[in-house]
Amino acid sequence: MERTYRLGEEDIVIEICPGVYEPSDDTFLMARSVIGKGKCLEIGTGSGFTAIYLGKKGFDVACSDIDQKAVECAGKNMKRNGVNGKCIKSDLFQNIEGKFDTIIFNPPYLPTTDSIEESIQWDGGPDGFSVTERFLKEARDHIADRGNIFIILSSLTDIESFMKKFPCFSFRKISEESFFFEKIYCFELSFNRESAL
Repeated sequence: MERTYRLGEEDIVIEICPGVYEPSDDTFLMARSVIGKGKCLEIGTGSGFTAIYLGKKGFDVACSDIDQKAVECAGKNMKRNGVNGKCIKSDLFQNIEGKFDTIIFNPPYLPTTDSIEESIQWDGGPDGFSVTERFLKEARDHIADRGNIFIILSSLTDIESFMKKFPCFSFRKISEESFFFEKIYCFELSFNRESAL
């Protein structure tokens, strides 16, 4: 099944693939919020929507996902929308080489107490940060000088405590979306290499 999404002036046709995260409110918040140019990597691409949108905006995009089904789905969707870029199977940065001007990640951010089968798309562990914390520790080796990182975080987590764990990053909230039970935020992060030494 295909769906056409309109974001800004772009129409993006996405094949909805079974078991692959579909474009949703957090996807659109991320896509609208990313600024910059140059080489862009999306970690956890799902359907490939955000990578496609940014490719249409002029970024040189690559994307990855831990799930082979998502890698194949995103690759097909990129071709369908005329966007060139590699899509790689990778657990975060495991199979990623090089540095990027922009790295984006819409992580599994919901705090959970029980592991549920097929919850990899949204299960952030007890504090909601189990995957995001790993991501930021690894991202430092892949962000170019003066590059930026964009992540989605949830009001259901202790964002202030999380930020204190990473003094080498400057966090700037750039957009948000409100729901009945939650707010989600897009943060832009810049990396201070000197404070990381």
